[in-house]
Amino acid sequence: MTYARFLGLFVVLPILFLVVRYRKTLTARALAPLGLLLIVVYAATSPWDNLAVKWGLWGFDPERIWGIKLGYLPLEEYLFFGLQTLLVGLWARARLARVVPP
Repeated sequence: MTYARFLGLFVVLPILFLVVRYRKTLTARALAPLGLLLIVVYAATSPWDNLAVKWGLWGFDPERIWGIKLGYLPLEEYLFFGLQTLLVGLWARARLARVVPP
């Protein structure tokens, strides 16, 4: 399975489900904290992952990625950082919407 297919099946599809299911509670104000969290995630994760790949701690099969790299990481890895954060943030927001009145 390619990295892009993995992202589509296990990250993007659940995000789309959450967006459609909870669209009424997903206001700009409700999603604003996710923007800040995304900045933190990219700032913290990008340097570590780039160094880990550079030092040979792990790598990516060239046949399973698009081939576009930023630093030592494929584009899909950067997409994973953001999409995973969105998925967890949307899931947490959906859970909160069930217990905290708007």
